[in-house]
Amino acid sequence: MPKRLLLACLVIILFKAASAQQFGANRPTHKWLQINTDTIRVIFPGHLTTEGIRVASLLRDVSAQPVNLGNRRGKINIVLQNETLLANGYVQMGPFRSEFYMTPPPNSMDLGAMSWADQLALHEYRHVLQNVNARKGVSKLFSILGGELGQAAITNIALPNWFWEGDAVLTETALSAQGRGRLPSFFAGFRALSRLPQAYSFMKIRNGSLKDYVPNHYELGYIMTSYGQLKYGKEFWGNVMDDAVRYKGVFYPFSQSLKRRTGMNAAAFSRASLDYYEENWKENSKEDNDATMVSPSSKHYEDYQWIQADGEDWIVLKQDFKKIPAFYRLKRNGAEEKLWAPGYNFDNYFYYNRGKIVYTESRNHPRWGYEDYSVIRIYDVATKHLVQLTRKSRYFSPALSSDNQQIVAVESSDDMKTQLVILNAQTGEQVRKLENPDNWVYTYPVFAQNNSVIYTTVRNLSGEMALVEVPVETGQAKIIIPFGTDALGPVRIKGEQLYFTANFKDVTNIYATDLRGENIRQVSHADNYVSSFAVGDNKIRYSEFTAGGNKILEMPLETAFANAESIQLHRSYHGDWLHPKLGRDSSTAVNAAAYSFDIKKYRQTKGFFNLHSWIPTFDDPDYSYTIYGNNVLNTTETAIGYTYNRNEESHKVGGSLTYGGWFPYLTTTADYTFRRNVLVSKQNYLIWNEFKWGGGLGVPINLSSGKFSRGMSLSANYNYVKRNATNDSKYRFNIDQIQYYSLGFSFNNQRMKARQNIFSHFGQTLYVQYNNSLNEAKAAQLFARLDLYLPGFARNHNIVINLAYQDIDTSSTYRFTDNFSYARGYNSPYYDHIYKIGVNYHFPVAYPDWGFANALYFTRIRGNIFYDYSEGTSGSQALKTRYNSVGGELYFDTKLGNALPFTCGLRFSHLLNDDPQDAGLSNKFDFILPLQQLFSY
Repeated sequence: MPKRLLLACLVIILFKAASAQQFGANRPTHKWLQINTDTIRVIFPGHLTTEGIRVASLLRDVSAQPVNLGNRRGKINIVLQNETLLANGYVQMGPFRSEFYMTPPPNSMDLGAMSWADQLALHEYRHVLQNVNARKGVSKLFSILGGELGQAAITNIALPNWFWEGDAVLTETALSAQGRGRLPSFFAGFRALSRLPQAYSFMKIRNGSLKDYVPNHYELGYIMTSYGQLKYGKEFWGNVMDDAVRYKGVFYPFSQSLKRRTGMNAAAFSRASLDYYEENWKENSKEDNDATMVSPSSKHYEDYQWIQADGEDWIVLKQDFKKIPAFYRLKRNGAEEKLWAPGYNFDNYFYYNRGKIVYTESRNHPRWGYEDYSVIRIYDVATKHLVQLTRKSRYFSPALSSDNQQIVAVESSDDMKTQLVILNAQTGEQVRKLENPDNWVYTYPVFAQNNSVIYTTVRNLSGEMALVEVPVETGQAKIIIPFGTDALGPVRIKGEQLYFTANFKDVTNIYATDLRGENIRQVSHADNYVSSFAVGDNKIRYSEFTAGGNKILEMPLETAFANAESIQLHRSYHGDWLHPKLGRDSSTAVNAAAYSFDIKKYRQTKGFFNLHSWIPTFDDPDYSYTIYGNNVLNTTETAIGYTYNRNEESHKVGGSLTYGGWFPYLTTTADYTFRRNVLVSKQNYLIWNEFKWGGGLGVPINLSSGKFSRGMSLSANYNYVKRNATNDSKYRFNIDQIQYYSLGFSFNNQRMKARQNIFSHFGQTLYVQYNNSLNEAKAAQLFARLDLYLPGFARNHNIVINLAYQDIDTSSTYRFTDNFSYARGYNSPYYDHIYKIGVNYHFPVAYPDWGFANALYFTRIRGNIFYDYSEGTSGSQALKTRYNSVGGELYFDTKLGNALPFTCGLRFSHLLNDDPQDAGLSNKFDFILPLQQLFSY
């Protein structure tokens, strides 16, 4: 890997690793508890005491087992979050910590039937062990030189993302009876690709595509790591990882280690892994499918999900790479009618009945980032009227009663309990809440039998699933299909038959049973994952996953039952590839002991400074070395650093501290700069030392809702500056002390965009900042910028309008930072005030899906045609000068090192007016290398 690329990757990863957590996202009234052992500290709110004990107990057993990656067991802080509805988890360096988002996912086909707390513990603790045991050789050196972020940077270059996640999925599968490695749906993406006439290149699989579907690195990673362990033994990956983090082979050390140990580099090893699984898929999925494809043929990706019957028509959620997801009516003649596009959500499930669509959307607390909601909305297809029924609710998977008067939904509370609730479909008022004494996780309930009972699939704490019947009056559940380890999907009722999807075999298919759960039969025989289905009067339609998205197939019910195959429960129909022998104890999760722990309080401000990393940054002309700190609950940010400015040859030392535990952020900064200078005459400089202190507050506000990501922030700061001319300076300041205040306001509103859309088709960003002095030193600045995003003349085109204005004091007593974006092609002009209008037309040129040497991969080439109109006014006579230009830009959206997105480009500007700083300039070429993008990422 070239040295410049290596450096770029390091810079990106440093800041990517530091951005996983949210800053100041919990209320200050949150009361935290802790379980502190020699290997972990579990931090949790009082509501999650049971879950905290479970996580600590399970990880105590897991940490005692031998690990093929090494013998080290570093201590980790694990924070359990109970107010967010996003099902997720992560481990990060800088600071070394983990967070579990404890609300379980609603769709069992995504992650399986395992207890969500157990799955998070097994998966994320594997990342802990990966990081702890990666501190060797060169990686250890970088951890000494750069702290935790230094180690994160170098190990993320050494170890590909597919290994990090694939190894963790392998662990969750090996230590439990479930895990994603035992889910047929988890392999649906690569099964679909195996049916294509030509295989994708390894670089395309690693980097993804904007024109074709590509499975993610979790799926690729499990296939490669499981194949490696099955073929080369359980110590294999530990040895490869050891080589890689020690950089035995400077460039691509992971691939080089694979080559030495197997004779195959990473690309060839990927092909061998896929070949192994594809052979198994061919042997174990020889289904005789009698269904007919009814989706419109398309050369592009089109995805149809959650199909619902509407007489002889069908309602679906459809999306592609050019358009955002929307509800469509598929008419009997094959025509498609768009109905409505829902907004952001935690689960894209919807339910349709008699002209009404009910679904959920996500909402956020304006200030506390970990406090979010899932609200119910109803769309009337006939009147096109949309209603939001609930506020600040935590509902999932709503379904309408047959008369559209009531809704059954799953409510997930902040103590990780789920209950079935009945709501009034007109008011959203909660009519009834059904008890859940066994603490099952309910999924996708539906009404039946004149709305007197509810059928739903459930997950228990042991990682098993069942189908149950729940009478509305009593709430006492009756088990129809008993608990087992196979995942079950949504239920539909037609007549005296219950239909549901299940993982009884190597492919997720549709099964039917009578209302007593007897005579279970397989009624679909799809070759790949059936994600959803609907039963009409005399036919059944379902979505089967392909490389072009979920496609709709149809077959008569008579045919489905004529070819139905009876299923015996608790008999395994799976091939060996879904039950791999991974050399670990698969009963670890189920048999984990419940230990007794000392539970104590945990202060939100504990470890207030917690300095964890010390890293350089390069943003010419500034070169810095900074020590960073964050506490575990991420309410404080600390930075202490040194900066050398190449232009001034000055040296600055300083620091900053931000506290985000209260409603406003509180910030203070202080720095001292030695030998700042400015050329006053041909040979004489004004040289001075400068002390600067500032303090202020800011308030970030999240206003997102529906299809719009929306937010604003307010800030106010006070600054004091003291300047002392040095003894060797030829000049002195008339006023050496300056006090000024800064006021800031920003607003951002962006409509949801599709995968190929360059920008949102409707969006606005506004930023206004005003600086003004408080003492006799005259200094002021007003800056404002507004960017408008509009659709272009084609689906993936955008019109972007830039409006900007700046007014500054030109007395030179003190100059504030200049953030104005001048007309392209011109040098920075002299002015009192200036405005600019920029018009841009962005469009895609090509989607190459091509790269070389696993170093640089091109996903998209896009262009921009622009016109800038700007006018500046200066002097007591208000002299006006115009700065107009036209030109074009060519951008390359790329991936560096198969992982890191980076956009660069070229610009040609033709000046329509003279540049006062360079009168002979009429045409200008620029390279667009936004290095700040690396830091922001």
